Amino acid sequence: MPSDPRADAAARALAAPWERFHSALAEAVEEVRSYLRSHAAPNGRDDTGGRAALGPFADGRIDAARFAALVEREEVTDADTLARMTRAFEALSALAARADGPLRIDVPPGGDLRACVERALTEVGRALGAARVAQLSRSGRYDDAAHRDLLRGIPFVAWGVGERNLAPPLVVSIDGADLRASDLAVFLDGAMKIVLVVRGPSPPAPLARLTTPGTYVLQTSDVAELAGLAAAPGPGLAALVPEDAARFRHDPSAGITLAERLTVTHVPSATPRHALGGSSVLQQTEDLRQLAELAAAAARPTAAVCAPAETAAVASGHAEAEPIASDPAGRLAAWLLQQAELPGPG
Repeated sequence: MPSDPRADAAARALAAPWERFHSALAEAVEEVRSYLRSHAAPNGRDDTGGRAALGPFADGRIDAARFAALVEREEVTDADTLARMTRAFEALSALAARADGPLRIDVPPGGDLRACVERALTEVGRALGAARVAQLSRSGRYDDAAHRDLLRGIPFVAWGVGERNLAPPLVVSIDGADLRASDLAVFLDGAMKIVLVVRGPSPPAPLARLTTPGTYVLQTSDVAELAGLAAAPGPGLAALVPEDAARFRHDPSAGITLAERLTVTHVPSATPRHALGGSSVLQQTEDLRQLAELAAAAARPTAAVCAPAETAAVASGHAEAEPIASDPAGRLAAWLLQQAELPGPG
């Protein structure tokens, strides 16, 4: 499948959070490399440092290798620990060498979004497990029965707070028909950043249900807006959607109230009429209603969305569209009123 220029642009936009992760990864690689160099077996130890310290007087009189073993504070590491540290070094180095930017995931048509993301993060978890093994081994706390599986990969649910705060950003390409954003809720923690590059038609407001106070959420068709996601200190999810989908931004750093955090810039001109992949008409409509209620709640502290007469007209279906259409939040509120009699799934 040819590369999507939007995915390339999204990867560039996430350069800063990627660099934070990669710097921590490179530091871990160097720490393990240094450990392996300084814990060589006695017959492989370089004694030039000891010979230089003794000077020419010691030639033929003192065993420089034995002297080096005495003056060096670190003890020689046993073979099992060296083998574990070597495997940890290989796992860390493999990820550092392979990934030159935000991790990219291509969900095949009909694929499972959550499973694809989980698989990619478990691969990252191999490096995290390697770092844990190295730390435990260096401190003498490694227990084979308890820790032997760490090098197989730590699933995201088992990542610690520090690991989640260093999570690498993801760029995920996916068909709109397979987009069930709620599957990603479990990953929105720490500093995780995910950008969904939506192929083809999209549900109108797939990210509306994930708008929580501390999560940066963005639906847009403009890649330049991803700069806000990249700069967000906490978790965030963005979707690059078609022009006919809803567009909004929820920025936790913009203020403490929903009115300050939420900006709705576009709503679809028509309500959903057909199922899209696994997303039914009712589910798509519920997503839009959720966004509508959020927008109405955000507008409530400052001004009423519609005057009473306008509200009554909208509810009866006889309102003129112009006054409401100029205000996306107002249009959402009006649409919410129109859907108040929406029949149930049966």
